[in-house]
Amino acid sequence: MASLFDRIKKVFIAESPETAPAAPEVEEPPPEMTPAARLEALGDADEAPDPSYAIQLIEQMRAGGQTARAIALGRRLGSRHPSQALALRIAELLVERGDDAGAAETLAPLVVAPDAPLTATMLAAEIAERRGEHERALVLYQRVLASDLDFPRARERVARLTKDTGPRNDLAGATIATDGALTRGRYRVERELGRGGAGTVFVASDLRVGRRVALKVYHRRGRVERERLLVEVRVPAAIEHPGVVRIFDLDESLSAIAMEWVDGGSVRAVLGGGPLERSRARRWLSTAAEAVEFVHRAGIVHRDLKPSNFLLRADDRVVLTDFGLAVTAGDTPPGRAGAGEGTLQYMPPEQRRNAPAAPASDVFAFGASMRDILAVTTNPPLAWSELSAACMRADPSARPSMSELRESFR
Repeated sequence: MASLFDRIKKVFIAESPETAPAAPEVEEPPPEMTPAARLEALGDADEAPDPSYAIQLIEQMRAGGQTARAIALGRRLGSRHPSQALALRIAELLVERGDDAGAAETLAPLVVAPDAPLTATMLAAEIAERRGEHERALVLYQRVLASDLDFPRARERVARLTKDTGPRNDLAGATIATDGALTRGRYRVERELGRGGAGTVFVASDLRVGRRVALKVYHRRGRVERERLLVEVRVPAAIEHPGVVRIFDLDESLSAIAMEWVDGGSVRAVLGGGPLERSRARRWLSTAAEAVEFVHRAGIVHRDLKPSNFLLRADDRVVLTDFGLAVTAGDTPPGRAGAGEGTLQYMPPEQRRNAPAAPASDVFAFGASMRDILAVTTNPPLAWSELSAACMRADPSARPSMSELRESFR
């Protein structure tokens, strides 16, 4: 007969959890991901997320008192999947927290983009103004006004900075003064076309006659620039030819020109798009040579021929632009246009020495431009390469004439 101890031990063991049948395991539902976890997951994903969803998560974190972490996660996401909208919102939050330096760093890649949001440019300008960078602030404010003359606060900021600092003649990249006669009531700027060493060009609507024009505004407004501006206007105005850009208006006080808008862009822009058909290269070279020959017959030397100054009409014919360095053949350029003025890779040796201007100098630049075109042309004739080399001979008298070049492309 079992002892009392044995009977107690038996009951104890039978009821012990270790020996009792195991209860079936129930899987707990995963807790709902927090906005921070979701934002972090977006940063780890290979596919770029919808920026509006990321901004929504940031706002949820901000409402929950996690602004600093939201900014950190948002910047991490933006570094992997860049987004203008996300970067702008991060910059705005940084400004709210008093971190202008961080906001300026975040905005930097935005404001240099061709399609930069005006809100981003305006915010960058306000930050620059608070940091005492008045020249940069003024340039940015004017850039906003170049796209939207009625953008809130921009006009007042320009007026204040101009009043505080006085007129400036050295604002690199300056656009159009908002109170200038050229823009007031007649021209509405639509967008920036491009920037060069001398100035910035915009597409604008001439509201008076209902046409689009190209507005070129010189970066600087000193005596040298005024002389170049007048040359750039007067030379084409005196030469009527389909291959020479037409000038419509001039405002010396703004250092700005309204000219024909050639909507095909430049040869330089097209050269970056891939292989070029031989027939198209021939059309460019033929029409460019015809235009330059006409300029030479008028007694003018262009002195800055290059693919970026070859514009393209709808029929793919070349139009010459930028006559700012042009002089009468035989004249020695004044001191302001001495050695080195022009574009070095297209400049002949005699122009670097500031020798009297001659058509042969344009032939050299034409040959250098031709070299760039042939570099992307499919199966160009060997004779064209030889012709380009002949144009670039060191001895000006050994180069072919523009009429000979034109005939060679018929």
